[in-house]
Amino acid sequence: MYKTLLGASLLLVAGSVNAQQEALQQCAGIEDSLERLVCYDNIAKQSQGQVKQAEGKARGKVQAEKQKSKAERRGNSSLERTFGMEHKDKEEGQLDRIEVEVAAKEQGPYDKWRIELSNGQIWKQTDSGGYFPWDEDDTYYIKRGALNSFFFGREGSNRRMRVQRVK
Repeated sequence: MYKTLLGASLLLVAGSVNAQQEALQQCAGIEDSLERLVCYDNIAKQSQGQVKQAEGKARGKVQAEKQKSKAERRGNSSLERTFGMEHKDKEEGQLDRIEVEVAAKEQGPYDKWRIELSNGQIWKQTDSGGYFPWDEDDTYYIKRGALNSFFFGREGSNRRMRVQRVK
């Protein structure tokens, strides 16, 4: 890509070569050596300015192409902004805690609890938390934790267990 743009800029400069040839012939016709030298210097400065201008245009086009390709790679910026933060951004209506009624509970392999709620949800214990105090008359809750985790607990007790929803 750089070679193509550089080649295009050289073609622009080459088009002005004919004009430079005429200017060089005019300078050659000047008899005073100091004036002739000044004339050649002016032609050299003009040709350098044209080359630098053409290179600047080529660099500008390359920069524009880079910016365009970066924007295309990014895709949807709203998805990019929320990447990795989905579980932290609370949606409207999202709850931090619900009170639940236990319909059935059973202790499975490795002494982990499987809890069925009266609303049909099934939750399973994921941590290795040992003893959990059950009391049929108490109120139970499921509370949202950090990093999209959930805890099952009982009112009036500091014990709780980490749970994951199965169904």
